[in-house]
Amino acid sequence: MAVNEFMHPRNRYRQKPNFQQLVKLYPELNDVASVDLTGKVKIDYRNKHAVHLLSKCLLFRDFGLKLELPPNKLVPTLPLRMNYIHWLEDIGSVACWDVERKEKIRGIDIGCGASCIYPLLAVVQSNKRWHMVAIEKAEDSLESAKANVIRNELQSCIEVKSQKLEGSTVLLQVLEEDFPNERFDFCMCNPPFFDNISKELKPQDRTGKRREPSNASTGSIEELCTEGGEVKFISQIIEESLQLKDRISVYTTMIGHKKSYEEILRVLKRASIHNITVGRFCQGNTTRWAVAWSFDDKVLLSLVSDGHDKNDSPGKKKPIGKPVSCRIFTPEEVDSIQGVRNYISTQFRAIEIDVRKVIESNKAEEIVLELSARENTWSHQRRKRRAAISSPDKVNVIQTQNGNGSTQCQNNNNNHKKRPRLDVEQNESCSTQGDNKGDDSYLRAALHILRKDDGFYVALQYVGGVAGKDAVNQILQYLKNIKAKRDKITPADGVNKTPSVG
Repeated sequence: MAVNEFMHPRNRYRQKPNFQQLVKLYPELNDVASVDLTGKVKIDYRNKHAVHLLSKCLLFRDFGLKLELPPNKLVPTLPLRMNYIHWLEDIGSVACWDVERKEKIRGIDIGCGASCIYPLLAVVQSNKRWHMVAIEKAEDSLESAKANVIRNELQSCIEVKSQKLEGSTVLLQVLEEDFPNERFDFCMCNPPFFDNISKELKPQDRTGKRREPSNASTGSIEELCTEGGEVKFISQIIEESLQLKDRISVYTTMIGHKKSYEEILRVLKRASIHNITVGRFCQGNTTRWAVAWSFDDKVLLSLVSDGHDKNDSPGKKKPIGKPVSCRIFTPEEVDSIQGVRNYISTQFRAIEIDVRKVIESNKAEEIVLELSARENTWSHQRRKRRAAISSPDKVNVIQTQNGNGSTQCQNNNNNHKKRPRLDVEQNESCSTQGDNKGDDSYLRAALHILRKDDGFYVALQYVGGVAGKDAVNQILQYLKNIKAKRDKITPADGVNKTPSVG
């Protein structure tokens, strides 16, 4: 089944090129084009020369780029490359590349190949705001990449650097020797998919029903294969990222096989890297996967949208991360977005929801917080308190400090006294010793605090966790209930405009 409809929504190649018009513009395509019985012009994608010629014509028509390739080198198909570029743009939106200090965005392409296609596209697509370092190990590909940069007069935006043939690192050596004091916004990689000891470069046909590839296979052995395959190659990048940390703000890579994608997620988890996002690149009959990770506290990758979920055609799955929002304070009730943040943070911490600031705009008009919860501590609060107070034989749970400073829960069988309401609230949030060591996988969400003309709004967006998106609605309702209760007890009188955080 063709998956063009799941391409990134900004990808211009969601609609196939009009080959009839293209042949008129570039008559050389007549040599590789054919006309079917209905008069429709077609290109034979199984013909390597046709794929090469088509890519050259599209690059020149759509981007003004001139491309030449040595024989037997990988021919870049543009729909996939543009899916990757647009995904990086989405990451940049979350990382605030456009609204921060940056006059230029610095990126690294690991293994640029003979075409140097990703740096060329990135620079042109960004109107030369993105400046790229392209690194390559194969000598013939390196010379071809340099020639393509010079051919397009982009030497001021793209530096092509050689990786040491005998080197054992992917990024470390190049950064330490050529860019010792420079930080980069991202790195990208389209690694060789196959293990070089494998004799079979075609995907495994487990059912016997897999169709022959619709595109011609292009590329040299070093472009298609590496020792240990893509899992070993990407694992090396992950290992080096643990040393480089935020010298590169966001690490990204494409992945060719779904089983490799699943293994890479396990590698990241074993390395305790949790600030990640994933992507899926769909084009033609082909799907590729992608993963990005970061050590930069200002970049919350979980907020990166999954581009193909934005398709609102009938019958399509709706995005699970659609925000829910409401106004929480009027301008008369509070005059500071920091006051709103402090109020909300206090309410969440009272029910043991972890809160972390991610983004704060320079104009103090928006704050983004990351929320994580290990269990449901917000539902049916009044019912829980009434049940606890009305049960005289209910076992009290109190918190005590262990000798090592950690908190444990102990039973107190004193059934003769009612517990104060405050004690009940504290006890509800107490869990057995050792629970904090678990993964925060019950709920993860992003909370945006927005300042508008008519007051302050909160918008909650589901990110992940077994609680599902319904939990986001529950938490928003919890905030509304707490706010309503506060207004009933202490109506806003215009004197103290800052919400109480005590």
